[in-house]
Amino acid sequence: MLGDSGSKVQNIKYVAVARSSDQVTVASFMPEKGDHNSDQYHNAVQEVLSAPDFQYKVTPGSRYRLVGDINAFNFTTDAQQRVYIVITTIDYPERLVFPLINEIIPQFKQELGDKALTCEGNALTKKTEPLFSKLVKEYDDPTKKDKLSAVISKVEDVKLTMHSNIDGMLRNIDHTEQVEKTTAKLHEQAKLFDQQARTIKRQEQWKNMKLMLIIGGIFVIVLIIIIAALASGNGN
Repeated sequence: MLGDSGSKVQNIKYVAVARSSDQVTVASFMPEKGDHNSDQYHNAVQEVLSAPDFQYKVTPGSRYRLVGDINAFNFTTDAQQRVYIVITTIDYPERLVFPLINEIIPQFKQELGDKALTCEGNALTKKTEPLFSKLVKEYDDPTKKDKLSAVISKVEDVKLTMHSNIDGMLRNIDHTEQVEKTTAKLHEQAKLFDQQARTIKRQEQWKNMKLMLIIGGIFVIVLIIIIAALASGNGN
């Protein structure tokens, strides 16, 4: 899309990081240098951040999109009350603006996250310009980004399929190992059962032997008594 001068009209108008605690913008970037709406973007940020109880009503990690007549104000926050803002044309797809913000967040935190909590206004603007410029160039044209997203999506699908296949193989291996462990455990239990059975059998055999000895002893005693009684009777 071209303007009267032949220059490309930016879909992404403004990128910024601010603190909700004191409404200070710590870094900002305008892709279109000399944009006469720059004050309007700054004022919009201040207006949103100054809303009553903003830092208490906005949930960290949630996505917010405020649509005006020309532009859309897109933002999210983190747990440290940093606000990540991207102002775009109203036609710019929401499906792309928040992935853009999600790419800004980790890179910004890694490089300047702690400084953003205490620095003065726009103190990080120059340091963030390379990052913001790179991502804006990557995301500004939705058609190009959609093609790239389609390719990335296909790659991710292939990776997901490969991971699923690998997970399936690992599950089969785990299942086989589990079967082997279960078989070994059952074998050990069978051996223990055989040992216990043999022990019980020996105990029962010993009990039967003692009983037979007792019965045999009683029989011998009774026989001796009878023989003694008969001998005594014959003597008389």
